[in-house]
Amino acid sequence: MPPAERERVLVRSVTDVGLAVSEALDFLGFDFAGRRVWVKPNLLSSSPPEHSVTTDPEVVRHCVRGLRRHGASRVWVGDNPGGGFKGTMQEFVAPTGIIEASEGCFVDAGTNPGTLRLESRFVPQVAVSRLLFDADVILNLPVFKTHALTFLTGAIKNMFGVIPGRQKTRLHGKARSAYQFSELIVDIFQAIDKPVLNIMDALRGMDGQSGPSSGRVLSIGKLLAAGNAVATDAVMALMAGADPERIPTLRIAAERGLGPIRRDRLDIVGDFSPIRGFRLPGPVIANIGTFLSGYYYTASRSRPLLRARLCTECRQCAENCPVQAIEMSPLPVIDRRTCIACYCCVEICPAHALVVGKGLRGIWDRVSGRWSRT
Repeated sequence: MPPAERERVLVRSVTDVGLAVSEALDFLGFDFAGRRVWVKPNLLSSSPPEHSVTTDPEVVRHCVRGLRRHGASRVWVGDNPGGGFKGTMQEFVAPTGIIEASEGCFVDAGTNPGTLRLESRFVPQVAVSRLLFDADVILNLPVFKTHALTFLTGAIKNMFGVIPGRQKTRLHGKARSAYQFSELIVDIFQAIDKPVLNIMDALRGMDGQSGPSSGRVLSIGKLLAAGNAVATDAVMALMAGADPERIPTLRIAAERGLGPIRRDRLDIVGDFSPIRGFRLPGPVIANIGTFLSGYYYTASRSRPLLRARLCTECRQCAENCPVQAIEMSPLPVIDRRTCIACYCCVEICPAHALVVGKGLRGIWDRVSGRWSRT
């Protein structure tokens, strides 16, 4: 029996973003001529590029230019931010620099959604951006970051952003543990029937407990590229010093045959090297808690900590909590019996006033179940 084919993943150190993106597009080996392409960045929030929360605008700019050089017939740039926001999508996204970088291709991906049917034990279908049906191919531009719930977020998780509005938040209430939520993410990813090509922005990255929005910003200086999202994320995990089999989305995706995660099934090309000092989010608790569910999972997870001095009382955490566990009085107050430790509040807080507890403070928070302030 012949050996299984290995997936190629490019890791390139970047001195010139334009040249690196051009190499990445060539590496993907896809014929974009005459194709309609959805460029799907990570637009989690309205953070500026230096915060490493969203895809770097220069990566987006050079992807748009490269696709035009490759003869794409139509290019759209768009994403669905986490939680709700006031005003227009363009106003919300403007601080990220993505609109200008899109060079006329930016669209509001949340308008006129369609329905994507799932083979999932959690929900039978989800509303998704119309672009998912209009595009011939998706160019997925995730950011190299940790995630408080799924431990790492990358190419697979970035496709959760095909879902518009607050539906993403409500889905946390359907799949409450880290493993269940990771399974739902893979359900959605697996249901997408268009090619998903991946260029991961690792010019800067984010590590620590409070990724993907409030962690430590790192200078990494690299891009990753691959035609397979699972392989892309597996290489990201290896660079972060994590065993890909311990990352729930990767383990589930590999079990379903969606891509390889073992090192001997990955053909890594270019400038691969582990990132020294990369901080994974609570690896001991993560390894124990990932595969638990229900009460035992919830009891094992740290509750968010509130940095009261940073809170602007904007109500985003309360309005976007999937289980309505937060009340404003006037600062956020959590009902520990209702909280499912999904960290949606941490992810969408525009002031970064909410973080995930760690160390002794995090242990005390888990034991006491209290809504801590610092």
